[in-house]
Amino acid sequence: EGLPGAAAVVEHLRRSGVRVVLNTGFDRLLTTHLLGVLGWTSLADAVVCGDEVAEGRPAPDLILRAMALAGIAEARTVANVGDTTLDLGAGARAGVGWNIGVWSGAHDRETLARAPHTHLCASITDLPAIVGVV
Repeated sequence: EGLPGAAAVVEHLRRSGVRVVLNTGFDRLLTTHLLGVLGWTSLADAVVCGDEVAEGRPAPDLILRAMALAGIAEARTVANVGDTTLDLGAGARAGVGWNIGVWSGAHDRETLARAPHTHLCASITDLPAIVGVV
């Protein structure tokens, strides 16, 4: 499944009317392969890859492109979720309303706490409660 609980969380959010766009620094070819291996090819509403934007993280380009694909104009209505300080830096630069660090990935809680954030959590399964979609 990849990250335990991630697919179920994304499916729950989408059923609740939340648009979900995955973004990654990987290029489209590798991303397509990885999503296929995970069985996630139709999990999200869209996917933005690093080779599709001018600058990678911590620039906000991936998030801004995701917003455009989802038809979202107001960054304050967006939740950015990531497991690195670069993810959180990009969220802050984009001006998102929820900038959520998940410490079960690349960076631990203490490292993420030093980056700009609105919330920190142990697991992606905490996300629906944080954004109010329970």
